[in-house]
Amino acid sequence: DAIPIKNRTANSLLQAYKTCYQRLVDSGLKPQLQFLDNECSAEMKAFLNTEGIPFQLVPPGCHRRNAAERAIRTFKNHLIAALATCDPDFPMHLWCLIIPQALLTLNLLRDSRINPKLSAWAQVNGHFDYNKTPLAPPGIKVLAHEKPATWLTWAAHGVEGWYIAPAMESYRCYKVWIKATRATRITDTVTWFPSPRVQLPIPNTTNLCQPAPHH
Repeated sequence: DAIPIKNRTANSLLQAYKTCYQRLVDSGLKPQLQFLDNECSAEMKAFLNTEGIPFQLVPPGCHRRNAAERAIRTFKNHLIAALATCDPDFPMHLWCLIIPQALLTLNLLRDSRINPKLSAWAQVNGHFDYNKTPLAPPGIKVLAHEKPATWLTWAAHGVEGWYIAPAMESYRCYKVWIKATRATRITDTVTWFPSPRVQLPIPNTTNLCQPAPHH
């Protein structure tokens, strides 16, 4: 998991940790032993003691003793790669909005350390349905369809924005940041305008004519 924070103060770090911790607990995965950086705050230690979680501090400058350090580097590289595929006009101050999809795609690729037959995502969140929640590279420019009930007489039927992530609680919907309103909305109909550096797959006539496989 990854939570963006405003600063590295003890309170900000603790609140982010509590959010990650609660997500794990809600999935039945309460930490059994927590390895922490030697700069761990007194507030963090107090919270772990309250929750009954044993912890150990790694030696100063010895990152290899903490598996989280390697996981952080992997996530940073994955997030940088996602940012590199964004449309050139994508507002980079929205980088934090693509973190949920970066977590999703990374954990779909990683094996669970508890059960290697499952992805890390499936271990915590259950099976991921690609049909229910289709994915696209983050930061792609889109035109989001406006529903007829919201049209003015001569208004355009779509608004410009950027794809952020799938809408996990909606069927085949997307989270889109709308340029005009400077806010995120959920929509089920978009037209994609990928930049030249991101080529979306286009099915050819052979693929379209082939019958679906039977299971």
